[in-house]
Amino acid sequence: MPPSTRHLVIVESPAKARTIGRYLGTGYDVAASVGHVMDLPRRELGVDLEHGFEPEYVVIRGKGKVIKDLKSRAKKADRIVLATDPDREGEAIAGHVAFQLGYDKHPDRFERVEFREVTRDAVRAALAQPGRLDVRKIEAQQARRILDRLVGYRVSPFLWKPIRPGLSAGRVQTVALRLICEREAEIRAFEAEEYWSITAHLKADDQAFEAKLHKIDGRSFRLPDEAAAADAVSDIDGVPFEATDVKRRERRKNPAAPFTTSTLQQEAAKRLRFSARRTMSTAQRLYEGVELGGRGAVGLITYMRTDSTRVSAGAVDSARAWVQGEFGARYLPKGPRLYGGKQQKGAQEAHEAIRPTDPTIHPREAARFLESDAARLYELIWLRFVASQMSPAVYDTTTVDFALKGASGRMWLYRATGSVVKFDGFTRLYLEAREEGDHRRLDDLEPLPDLSRGQRAERTALEPKQHFTQPPPRFSEASLVKELEALGIGRPSTYAAIISTLVDRDYVILEKRRFEPTDLGEVVSKLLVKVFPDIFDVAFTSRMEGELDRVEEGEVGWRELLGDFYPRLEQRLAQGSEVSDEVLREILEAKGETCDACGRPMVVKFNKRGSFLGCSGYPECSTTRSLGESVDEALGTDPGSGLEVRVKVGPYGPYVERAPAASGEKPHRVSLPDGLEPESVTLEVALRYLSLPRTLGADPKTKTPVVTALGRYGPYVKRGKTFANLKNHEQMFTIELPEALALIKAKEESGGRRVIRELGAHTESGAPVQVLDGRYGPYVTDGSTNANVPKTMDPEEIDLETAVDLLAKRALRGRSKGRGRGGARKGGGRRGKGG
Repeated sequence: MPPSTRHLVIVESPAKARTIGRYLGTGYDVAASVGHVMDLPRRELGVDLEHGFEPEYVVIRGKGKVIKDLKSRAKKADRIVLATDPDREGEAIAGHVAFQLGYDKHPDRFERVEFREVTRDAVRAALAQPGRLDVRKIEAQQARRILDRLVGYRVSPFLWKPIRPGLSAGRVQTVALRLICEREAEIRAFEAEEYWSITAHLKADDQAFEAKLHKIDGRSFRLPDEAAAADAVSDIDGVPFEATDVKRRERRKNPAAPFTTSTLQQEAAKRLRFSARRTMSTAQRLYEGVELGGRGAVGLITYMRTDSTRVSAGAVDSARAWVQGEFGARYLPKGPRLYGGKQQKGAQEAHEAIRPTDPTIHPREAARFLESDAARLYELIWLRFVASQMSPAVYDTTTVDFALKGASGRMWLYRATGSVVKFDGFTRLYLEAREEGDHRRLDDLEPLPDLSRGQRAERTALEPKQHFTQPPPRFSEASLVKELEALGIGRPSTYAAIISTLVDRDYVILEKRRFEPTDLGEVVSKLLVKVFPDIFDVAFTSRMEGELDRVEEGEVGWRELLGDFYPRLEQRLAQGSEVSDEVLREILEAKGETCDACGRPMVVKFNKRGSFLGCSGYPECSTTRSLGESVDEALGTDPGSGLEVRVKVGPYGPYVERAPAASGEKPHRVSLPDGLEPESVTLEVALRYLSLPRTLGADPKTKTPVVTALGRYGPYVKRGKTFANLKNHEQMFTIELPEALALIKAKEESGGRRVIRELGAHTESGAPVQVLDGRYGPYVTDGSTNANVPKTMDPEEIDLETAVDLLAKRALRGRSKGRGRGGARKGGGRRGKGG
């Protein structure tokens, strides 16, 4: 560092540090904390309940080197500028960094700056007006962290003994799971009801259109069956369709406001099919800055964690200038659209919506320098923002009523509705995406012929049609985010982590892009909601978000908030201990199922493969059997051995079995692969799998047998201790020795790994990060740490931020082994007190 450097600027991210470093002169040294440097210890509560909930922060493992480097740089600086993100979490990071660098001894050395876009002007303007650490914001984040720790640490053990060790409960996570499970219960309880509609197919001026039965005798109606529909049709047989009322009006549709965190996640899910985690990690990279050729390093979007729809006047002027030049004055409203207001209580009006930092950087220009995900998300943000400054779309809508008197004297009102785009306005640039459950737009209506009152339309057909009422749809990522925000549960910036945790814990699965709770997820939800009804109550969780806002606003102290919450939690824990066995029996007992060995009731149990029935007398009785319809079917006789072959389903899934050749021997069993249902297994299929492991021959060089088999992680070929994955199950039965030896050789030459994806340099160490295909499945590595890719993630779609997060979590687990309860502090330095 040059001797002239007098200011140390500290941000969270190395990418952000590199971008800012290019904006500042030699008087500044820019460094990264690489996220949080301190947190509560991993393996103990870390909160002093006897002394005002004082948090016992420790240095996060692996961050000692980072802190040492920051301290070294700080010694050479006159001023330490804390430039972390402008939200509660960023303030908490700044507070912990300051604590490590001696804030308690020399607070005057420290300055706090905030900027909501990583651009040259924004950074320099922030540095010219430094402030102080916001203690209230730090305390609000600290209160959230302690609340989450108290709930997770005290409640999660309720799940371990009765269900499975390692399961977790979360203050907000469990409420989100509850919403998904309750929606599933609604769907199961739903009883479809028949109803009929009637559509008149009409024609006027050689233009076909439709009118639907709208009212009967001036009232809403329901045709319950075919007979009622037939009566409605016959009653107006021969009655001409004469227009009795024609209404025309002009309707305007204004553009949507620029994105908030929540609406960005929703639209990216619907339009780009991005998960919330993928959206936020991609937005983070766009915010922190990318190299744009001659423009240099540029932060392309404003801060992506925001509840506000406010936009700056300068950005509006740039967008209006682009629209004027591209489309002309017709596409500009008379004055700028300066969006204001708060999406949620607690949104800060100093924040802006998510928008391009420079609207003159067109998506086509940026795309030349961005990877695919970043280019697509930037285009979406750019289009939404620029469209938000355009004129409304104008539609001419027409409603034509046909009031028909039937033979019975009843009045049948048929209504036709149409729309014509009079002026496309903002829709020339951008239209919001839709999914199942969203309302129909004006754009979806067909135009009607130019009818006038008294004019007759030719009836070409009268079509009765049967329908059935539909249950509410399962939540998609977009609709779940929308529901969480509407209910005030959590904050949009936390939704990605909440959703990822539910999937990673196997509490829910994504089926056709909709969330469906697993058996495990439903049991967890039922147990926690029954034992802790108010802790995981939707309204209570929403109110708690409001209380955290009050802490930040200085209306209530963080200790006061926790002091009010914790006794209630302890009371519920005590009551839960008394009733948990009864609740568990109610939830888990398999009605009418008894143990074949001892006669005790059977209960539902869980392992990593799913659920099964186990004896309630465990460990005295360890009898198990599959859950649901039992499968134990004879398929025939093996012609080679004369032994019986059966297909069965056990606690660990379906398998085929050949009877033992002699008394005392074990039967030969082979598990069936995922996707192969026991009902579809024939004797021929079973014999194929029972032929495994299949010996292909011996390696000519080593004389070692080469075999194919089906393992826990899929099909493979093996020679000695060297394994190579096969592409599919069919290869186990078709591959020949030369091809198998080639796969083994390629595995050895690659060090035993196939590269799936190169992700770039690690944000902290700079080491190359890769996604590899190993013996036990895909994993990420930086050369020193390996982390398995969760089965819920597609290894082809993992980005650098996700990989770094997986590696960090794996490193923490590895280092904590064998260190006991005090292991979290070893090498961790001093404890810090919150705030």
